[in-house]
Amino acid sequence: MREITKTLSVPLNGKNMDFRLTKLDAFSGVTLLRLMTRLPEGGAAADLLSALSDADLRSLMTTCLQHIEVQLPAGWYPVMTQGEWSYPELQYEPGICLKLTMEEVVWTLEGFFGEGGSTSLPMIPGS
Repeated sequence: MREITKTLSVPLNGKNMDFRLTKLDAFSGVTLLRLMTRLPEGGAAADLLSALSDADLRSLMTTCLQHIEVQLPAGWYPVMTQGEWSYPELQYEPGICLKLTMEEVVWTLEGFFGEGGSTSLPMIPGS
């Protein structure tokens, strides 16, 4: 079975908080790939910070944070919903939000490029 979630522990306000990342859906993933094409040859996900406009970076962060939940005593709770903060404790934590965004980018693209380049398969079985 394909893994689409992973848990990450991040320090927040002096204690470790667990966050659950869910890989981006297909449409958001393709948008992410389009943004990645703006990187210079051999660029890494961290280079997105300097390569994207403010609007593109905000869009990327919002999309990623909408796919992340925080573990609270009552259960998992979304960090963002429809572009608004659901968990306002992160609203003034740019470093943590950027770390969560980068973790989401790497988690979503993990295995996409394969080792050593393209591992594309035929679209139609047997072709």
